[in-house]
Amino acid sequence: MSRRRKPQVGDVLQFSLPNGSFAYGRVLNDSAVAFYSARSSQAGQPPIGDTNFEFTVVVYSDVLRSDAAPVVGFDPRPFNDDDWPPPGAITDALSGAKRIYDHGQVRPAHGEEWVGLEPVAVWDLNHVIDRLMGKGDRWLRSIERAGPPQGPHS
Repeated sequence: MSRRRKPQVGDVLQFSLPNGSFAYGRVLNDSAVAFYSARSSQAGQPPIGDTNFEFTVVVYSDVLRSDAAPVVGFDPRPFNDDDWPPPGAITDALSGAKRIYDHGQVRPAHGEEWVGLEPVAVWDLNHVIDRLMGKGDRWLRSIERAGPPQGPHS
């Protein structure tokens, strides 16, 4: 792994999938990656400028720096107004309290605003690949059972 490389916001990473296709993700603030819905059958064909994203998750820093996720482009079009990932839902494992993680801050959820939000977790490369291949439900269920501190590693 190339430990010195640190992708910047807007860089597009390429992920090789087990079926021979390639998926792409745009780097956001907070070590998040927004994964484009589009795939390609040839390497180095990122959907620069596309606004259709399948999902957005925070990934471990070694995923961002991995040779398995090379930077293959730069997408200058912001993901949203400020390139932060969408708010995420946190359920306190002990109290059951609902919270929202937004712009690097945790705050109490108001009403039911947490409903339908992506659970907060940090994803590793194999979990991201599973999700890109349509097998991410098991990791999402794992997050919901274990609570945010465990992430997809439970």
